Amino acid sequence: MRYLTNNPYIMVDGQTWEVNTGDRQQYTICPRHIKTIIGQLNAMCSHHRRVMVLFFNLSMPIYTENNSEVSVFISSVRGMLQREYSMKRFGYSWVREIEKAKQQHYHVALFLDAKRILYPSRISGLLNALWLAAGGSCLQWVNHCYFHIFGDDFQAKQQVIYRLSYQAKGRGKGYRAKQAKDYSTSRLKPRA
Repeated sequence: MRYLTNNPYIMVDGQTWEVNTGDRQQYTICPRHIKTIIGQLNAMCSHHRRVMVLFFNLSMPIYTENNSEVSVFISSVRGMLQREYSMKRFGYSWVREIEKAKQQHYHVALFLDAKRILYPSRISGLLNALWLAAGGSCLQWVNHCYFHIFGDDFQAKQQVIYRLSYQAKGRGKGYRAKQAKDYSTSRLKPRA
């Protein structure tokens, strides 16, 4: 059983961040999950002075026991970023959820080098094509789908972390086969 909390603040690496637990702390989040996501965002920011965080959702045509389509998609994104943008590293986090629909959907965030990608208009079409090729049914852009973090801008990072904390919510998780994961992140190491 994973630990969930409705505390609206989380401490990571000596910094306190506000997370989304609702107006009256009516939602729970998984601290371990959000700490992992924040760690990956911090690692990306340690390598790049300008980071773009891109948010979107992935729909599936049918329920699947595993997350193989998302694994194929992330691998394809890695290749596309290297080929199209000469990007050496990128971070990501995704979460699998099932709520009202019979098939799962995924919430995804990509952490990108904002010196290489200034605006997501071109990459959006590339990502959509990669998701369809991986077996997904639809890539949906969310409102306010991207944010920029410049240097040590605490407010910008706080906005992104608040938005990312939605991925750590307790609701909608656990509807999967035992071997499948509810979430995954990149494994970036912070710059020494």
